[in-house]
Amino acid sequence: MARVNIPRNPDDLIALAKSIGAKHAADAAASPLAALNMADMGAKAATADTQNLASAKAYRDGELATQNRDLALGADKTTQGTVNCYVSSVRDVLLGLYKGNEQKLGEWGFTVDQSAQAGAKPAPAAAKTP
Repeated sequence: MARVNIPRNPDDLIALAKSIGAKHAADAAASPLAALNMADMGAKAATADTQNLASAKAYRDGELATQNRDLALGADKTTQGTVNCYVSSVRDVLLGLYKGNEQKLGEWGFTVDQSAQAGAKPAPAAAKTP
């Protein structure tokens, strides 16, 4: 017995539905699919096709938006004229201004990790008692 697969890929499934609809329309009254609601299938296939095209456009637009976002942010603080560079410069200026009082950077929206202060030495290990 031959195996007849139904495509899982939306593009291929839509193309198959259109092909079936076209053959059904060409066969007219002689179509063996007269008992099925082919008008509904055709309408749903048209909706699927329209939405599939919209989805592909949104994906492309999303890729472009992500690329533009990444360019504006910059890969790291060394890329001049990017958000990453500016924020790094702001941090450095504020660290110099508030040296010894780094928690003030929290007022500017920075997260200040008090446990990672420069020059801080770890606490000595407690002596073990036998």
